[in-house]
Amino acid sequence: MTNEQLMLLLNNYDVDRPELTFLRHNENRTYRVQDSAGKQYLLRIHDPFVQEMKGLQHTEAGVLAELDMLEQWGQWYQDEVQKPVRNQSGQLVTTFEGDGYKLNASLLTWMEGRDLTKEDTQDAEVIKKLGTHMSELHSFFSQYNPVGMEARPSQGKAYNERMAQVIYSGVPQGLFTFADAVIIDDTLRLINSRLSDEGENEGPDLIHGDVGLGNAILTANGDLRFIDFGFYGKGYAQTDVAMGALMLPSDRRDAFLEAYYGGKGCSENELLQLEGFMLAAIIGFYVFQFGNEKMHDWMRERMPILCAERCKPFLRGERILYQ
Repeated sequence: MTNEQLMLLLNNYDVDRPELTFLRHNENRTYRVQDSAGKQYLLRIHDPFVQEMKGLQHTEAGVLAELDMLEQWGQWYQDEVQKPVRNQSGQLVTTFEGDGYKLNASLLTWMEGRDLTKEDTQDAEVIKKLGTHMSELHSFFSQYNPVGMEARPSQGKAYNERMAQVIYSGVPQGLFTFADAVIIDDTLRLINSRLSDEGENEGPDLIHGDVGLGNAILTANGDLRFIDFGFYGKGYAQTDVAMGALMLPSDRRDAFLEAYYGGKGCSENELLQLEGFMLAAIIGFYVFQFGNEKMHDWMRERMPILCAERCKPFLRGERILYQ
């Protein structure tokens, strides 16, 4: 997009003499915006780099559902979190013509800080903040009355079934062997068999859906905050918990779970489900990157390792939380 197009877009907001800095183009095109007073914002153009990444979350209704949640989250949470900025018409989503087709855009407040790093995950205080903040987010979700969920992605039983089919479709392309695809299928079937029917195929809870080092930041005040709710939707709360555990060294995961559960830890059944969600999160990464040819060699190399070192032990009933 040209700078002129972006400036016309920003004319829809009360931002005086904005200066833009391009950040990245992945799930969205993102820019840091600074006004004449030095206040900063995050501008998102909901247009993924690879069209295969495009989903419900990029539609106008999907973006609106995410922003409604973020606005309510900002009002509910006592401390600062990233919040949407309404345009001059009072709308959360701004639609415009760009590159020959209709695009959706949103503006968020800026969270000053830095991405979480692997080094941070050795810090006991950071781990405690991670578990506590996730618990706070899920507490908000439990009382929030969501809107537009039909336009949001979900990560329940049906999602797991679709992931298996995507992995099978990679066999003719030479991405995966048929034997490995069967192991993934068996793994996802076992995961689903342990899930309740509550929430039907979408899952009973609201979730962030994409917890990772790049979507958790340490703020300038030393707080931990989640950002990038692009995969917010229905699912199981333990999906987020599993993703949080995967961020950490195996010997730090118990401390994270204690912070999340308020010191009481997990039951045996919760641990079994948690380990399944950890594998589902890893498989989900493969599926999300399926259309990205730059990742194909990595997938060919890593899938046999995932099957041998994680999935097979899981299918045999062995504990994988501490691997």
